[in-house]
Amino acid sequence: MISDLVGKFKDFIVVNFEQKIDPAEIESFYTKAGPIKEMCVFTVSGMGGVKESKVLWAVIQPDLEEFRKFASVNLHLAVKERFDNASPSLPVYKRLKGFTVTLEELPHNLFGKLDRHAIKEIYEPRVIAGIEGALPVLAELSVADHLLIEGATGIKILKCLKEISGIKRPIILEDSLELDLGIDSLGRVELASCLELSFKVNIKDEAISRAFTVKDLILGITEALKGAEEIVVEDQAVPLKPDYWKKHLQVLPKEEHLGALEFSTDFFAWLLRFSITAVDFLIFKLFFRIKAEGAQNVPKEEAYILYPNHASDLDGPAITACLPRRPVFQLFYFLFIPYFFRPFIKSRLLRNMVKMERLIPFDYSTHFLEALRSAYLVLKRGKGLCFFPEGLRSTTGKIGNFKKGFGILAKETGAKLVPVAIEGAYEAWPSTAKYPRFHKIRVRFGKPLLPEELEKEGLSMGAQNSYDAICVAARRALMELKEK
Repeated sequence: MISDLVGKFKDFIVVNFEQKIDPAEIESFYTKAGPIKEMCVFTVSGMGGVKESKVLWAVIQPDLEEFRKFASVNLHLAVKERFDNASPSLPVYKRLKGFTVTLEELPHNLFGKLDRHAIKEIYEPRVIAGIEGALPVLAELSVADHLLIEGATGIKILKCLKEISGIKRPIILEDSLELDLGIDSLGRVELASCLELSFKVNIKDEAISRAFTVKDLILGITEALKGAEEIVVEDQAVPLKPDYWKKHLQVLPKEEHLGALEFSTDFFAWLLRFSITAVDFLIFKLFFRIKAEGAQNVPKEEAYILYPNHASDLDGPAITACLPRRPVFQLFYFLFIPYFFRPFIKSRLLRNMVKMERLIPFDYSTHFLEALRSAYLVLKRGKGLCFFPEGLRSTTGKIGNFKKGFGILAKETGAKLVPVAIEGAYEAWPSTAKYPRFHKIRVRFGKPLLPEELEKEGLSMGAQNSYDAICVAARRALMELKEK
């Protein structure tokens, strides 16, 4: 009995301000929030170069089978979204500062429990150095692994991975496509084209979308090649050339996505949008004393993209409350909905509401390309689009890096880009708070910018390609607007 109490006391960890925390309690809480196989919580010292600081960190081994069920490939983003939604239920000192995703088994002691000391010893230096992904491999490769890498299939796959990732070092079987090679959802689309061109056969999406490591990919492609049909000339993949993404976006969305786009304005759709907009305006006027500036900068006829900073769930509704009537009724919203929550759209009533409200739901799984195609079609029809280029909400209130999808849409549609600086929404309802609070909100619309001018500016700033150049220059324009 006494030994149990001593053991439990020793398991407590101390963060800043001498707060004692039971790591098992934190692990149990966050494990329920997401598809986690196992996780270990510990403190990390010296973050940001401050030796005295201690923050609460976790190493997470995701449940890959659960991710495969939902065809979700962006492990870190999916887990982060679930954790951000769950964190407000905890006291501030018990919330994770961050986490590291690993596909490795976590070390255990002789009794089968997590070996916290060993885990901290392995991962703390990596956390401080900002390293994520596969641990260095010390053991010799097995004969089977050698055959995977050195076989004709493995060699072609590794060549494609190097081309898409830009990685110069040797690629190993344990490398995570996302965490080590930086291949996101759009990168997997490019990888699929590269593989089909290399093997000259039609490769099923599952072979790529369900792979988390290089080994998974090689095994999946090897299996997919058995009995795969040779691609006829007209169905060949799009080569990775300058017009690659334009050709991809020009393909009409699949029927389920195309049917979710509402271009006409029937009476019920108009009445719903009018009612929601009116209520939205009243709420923001009464509770947040919202103030709009530069709304006249929003184009009334041609295609345009509003791109705001994103730090709160209030951002989208705040924009709606500030727009003139004509633009607000013509505007589509590119809305992030995690795939784990997406089944609710199967409800006919909610699906129709999503359609009438002109929402384009997306996630970072294999459906991201279809959402981009829907957004491309909306812009090509001369409509407006509200697009949050940071992807997820900022947890600090600062403007994060822009995602490549924003640059692709901007360049390939040629739509004017209107920066939107939102101030006060983060203070009113940050992602770390459970409920909103009263705070003034100001929304400023900048003057429309041309993608080609931003591209030139971004390239002069050191961007490596046109899409990144637009993202870099557009981000700077938004930061300057926010600082005025």
